[in-house]
Amino acid sequence: MTIEPDKTEMEALDALFAEVAGQRAEPSADLMARVLADAARVQAPAAAAPQARGSSGFFSPLWTALGGWAGAGGLAAVAAAGVWLGIAPPAAFETVTDVFFGSSVTLQVFSANDVLGMGI
Repeated sequence: MTIEPDKTEMEALDALFAEVAGQRAEPSADLMARVLADAARVQAPAAAAPQARGSSGFFSPLWTALGGWAGAGGLAAVAAAGVWLGIAPPAAFETVTDVFFGSSVTLQVFSANDVLGMGI
């Protein structure tokens, strides 16, 4: 079902569009003053910001490079997962190594006579 628009309504709408087409919207001076004041407040020098606790010292650049608590937490989680997978790898890892290397690969870190790498 198609609804045909009324010709008088279409002409009124065209006239309204023609009237508005020449106008340009400008923000008020009050709005611009508030926006610029807010921008100046946000762009205040970093020296005015309070220093974070523990942000100075020898390890500060390393801590910043890691990304703070979030980065260090992620790094700790990945390290724990790596240790876990290194000690008790799932059976699917053996299948992957078989595909890549043709057979299961094992790495013997210490010999049978070696106790903690001291040769005792």
